[in-house]
Amino acid sequence: MTMLQCKKNFWSFSGCCDEPPLFGTIETTLHQTGDQISKDPISHVIRTDGDGQQYFIKQYHKGGKGVRRFLGRSRAEGEWSNLLYFESLGIPTPRIVAYGRERINGQTLEVLVTAGVDNAIDLATLARQQPERFNNRTWFLMIMEQVADYTRRLHDDSFVHWDLKWRNILLQNEKKPKVYFFDCPLGRKQFGPLRRRGAIKDLACLDKIGKKVLTRTQRLQFFLLYRKTEKLLPTDKKTVRRIVKFFDQREQLKEQKKSGSSKK
Repeated sequence: MTMLQCKKNFWSFSGCCDEPPLFGTIETTLHQTGDQISKDPISHVIRTDGDGQQYFIKQYHKGGKGVRRFLGRSRAEGEWSNLLYFESLGIPTPRIVAYGRERINGQTLEVLVTAGVDNAIDLATLARQQPERFNNRTWFLMIMEQVADYTRRLHDDSFVHWDLKWRNILLQNEKKPKVYFFDCPLGRKQFGPLRRRGAIKDLACLDKIGKKVLTRTQRLQFFLLYRKTEKLLPTDKKTVRRIVKFFDQREQLKEQKKSGSSKK
């Protein structure tokens, strides 16, 4: 029996007064139907509608990848715990409707239900479909200020996201855009070298698409907003170099491993 199977069943509902018939229990939640919008070996997501509101039901049937499924909290627990943590820091997230776990027919299922955000799109999709939008300085500055602020709040509290990519940042695509953070199952508080490396990785994840879509000036402006400064200090310049080179070093290691394997 795995650690996940040993954990108690529970269901936490925090939705509105008209939502219990849909998500009041894990059984009613699992009976909801809709369009499957994503699937992987660990989980799948269904998009459904109820009384004009869109919902996303994420169902986990494994605790995590590899040995992680047997160690510590599950991936699902990490996701709903981190959304609640973001809320405590004042970081907007999609509204949590319900979450919990239950062992059904010999299988432990964990479920998270969130309400859809009206007129929303993730930053990666927006950059792919409408890259010209990022040329609007005023509009994009409002986005950068929010992303920089929320990222700094996490890092100031010793929290590392570990997957802070554009696809995990939701944008309410209006005249005054509003940013939401979501999909963070791996994030947690870190200390010492892991905290420093994790912060660099978070910023490097943001810059991975950023360097393809944004100008060098925009990328520098984002870092200055993150640091709450108008001028780079020598230590800042060193940090910027580490951010820019973070994934380059990983790619080099992959290439070295490939070349080593081919020689064998």
